Amino acid sequence: MLRSGLIALALIALLAPAAAADDGCEKFAWPLARERAAFAETDKTTIAAGETLAAMPAGALVIRLQPGAQASFEMPPERKPRTERWHGGMVRFPALAKAGIYQITLSDDGWIDVIQNGRYARSVGSTGRGDCPGVRKSVRLDLDATPVVLQVSGVAPDTITVTIGPVQ
Repeated sequence: MLRSGLIALALIALLAPAAAADDGCEKFAWPLARERAAFAETDKTTIAAGETLAAMPAGALVIRLQPGAQASFEMPPERKPRTERWHGGMVRFPALAKAGIYQITLSDDGWIDVIQNGRYARSVGSTGRGDCPGVRKSVRLDLDATPVVLQVSGVAPDTITVTIGPVQ
């Protein structure tokens, strides 16, 4: 009986860390540890929707969004928001250093549109989970070495944290 109790306790001890780590953050289609670390930083740059950045951000960027009815976009979002109360906006980035596959990751649920050369950029992959605290979705796009407009729409909170950078 004592032996059975000890075995049960050992199994509980072994399974407890696995259950704690089973929050979905390791189940995205590609690793997002770098983005999760950037989102956790306390000194993130914060900007208002509509701003133009002089350089690509090195880490995470917090965007203060506008209420949906007042949000301005370069082009209309490709997907209509699922709710009536939402936030959105756009940020302009300078020309990318080189063409290639870039990854944009969001802290919260929302729709991503990327515009280059007056056209919507097409996704080459996406992954999303609702069970990873602080990270909701990541999209990969094949982008040119030209300026980028990032649009987010359908976001519930009035801020969103974003990372954008080449796939490594």
